[in-house]
Amino acid sequence: MKHLPRFLFALGCTAFLLMAEDFWVKKPFTEWSVKDAAKLLQNSPWAHEVSVGGAMPMEGGGGGRRGGGGMGGNNDMGGMATGGTDSGARRGGGGGPGYPSEAASSPGGVSSMMVRVRWQSALPVRQAIVLTQLGPEKVDSDQAKKFLSQVSNEYVVAVVGLPAGLDRVPDEQLNELAKSTTLQRKDKDPIAAGAVQKIPGERGSLAFFFPKTSAITLEDKEVEFVSKLVRIEVRRKFKLKDMMVADKLEL
Repeated sequence: MKHLPRFLFALGCTAFLLMAEDFWVKKPFTEWSVKDAAKLLQNSPWAHEVSVGGAMPMEGGGGGRRGGGGMGGNNDMGGMATGGTDSGARRGGGGGPGYPSEAASSPGGVSSMMVRVRWQSALPVRQAIVLTQLGPEKVDSDQAKKFLSQVSNEYVVAVVGLPAGLDRVPDEQLNELAKSTTLQRKDKDPIAAGAVQKIPGERGSLAFFFPKTSAITLEDKEVEFVSKLVRIEVRRKFKLKDMMVADKLEL
């Protein structure tokens, strides 16, 4: 009996840890609420907001619309991307409600803005897209199953909230942005983006596609998305241990 308090303490710690688990860990996505899905798309191990300085020489004010996730028309896994509530993408989509994106002048005269970097090809993100686009009543539909069962041979990372004038940049010029965008890991060569595309229906949003020729593993500990978009640089690190679901790294 003298060890009973210690046992109860350990039991209490275990209960606390279970309560502290994120919803994407402790319950299947079919039990998530739309609010849960929106949270995952906005702020989670796969989605982070970044403040960037400078400005892109393009007309237009704010970037992405404020809305939920978006699924593309043909649901090709090769192009997971982001979108607003009424957006679509050539090969897939996802969005984040309520993020600021308009450039604002700082006291020093240098404009700054908030953008969101999201790991679009990760299964939890795609599951959140299904919920926000199709609704809880259709998570078991054929359309949802087809969308979620696709296997991509690319990592896809999106930047949302860039100046709206980006939409007027010719597609051929976007290839220059891909050349200056990489996924970086310590003591390893960076993975260069092989392609970039504007996301149809979502102003000021780009999806970058990285080949899986050099696989990212848990041993890498973290990976940093780095993109030089004309006069701004977007950098965001992702901690890989936080991107595990059911003992699997979800990228």
